Amino acid sequence: MPQFPLQTETQHPAEFILSEANGHRSRAQGWFQDPITVLVAQPCKLAAAATSDLPARYAPVVALGADCDALAIYGGVSSSGYDLYLAILVRDAEVNKNLIKWPVNMVQGERTAGITRFATQGIIFR
Repeated sequence: MPQFPLQTETQHPAEFILSEANGHRSRAQGWFQDPITVLVAQPCKLAAAATSDLPARYAPVVALGADCDALAIYGGVSSSGYDLYLAILVRDAEVNKNLIKWPVNMVQGERTAGITRFATQGIIFR
C-alpha cells in the first residue's frame, strides 16, 4: 500500500470571515510600520490615527484584549525599508472564533476582553 506524505494547508486570506456589511463598509486599509509580520486573522490595535497623507497605522496586539481594534484580513511581511499596507476588518462582521490568531501569551480573560471590545464595533464571534 503506498504511503503519502501528510500535507498541511495554511490559513487562507479572509477565511475567518463568515459575513460582513455590503460593499466595503466592514473594511479599511491599515498601515503597518516596517519591520513587521502580520498573520491572517490577527487582532491589531490602532497605533496612530489616519492623516491626510496616510491611512491609520496599526500594530499587532501583544497581550491586552482591550487593545483590539481590527482583524487583519490578509497576512504579510514587510520588506526592508518598506511598510506594509493591508486590508483590515474594523466593523459590522461575523467571524469564526476558532480561526482568530490570538497572541500566544494572551490569557483567556484577555481574549474575552478582546471579543467584548470587537462586539462594540459590531464584529461578532461565532
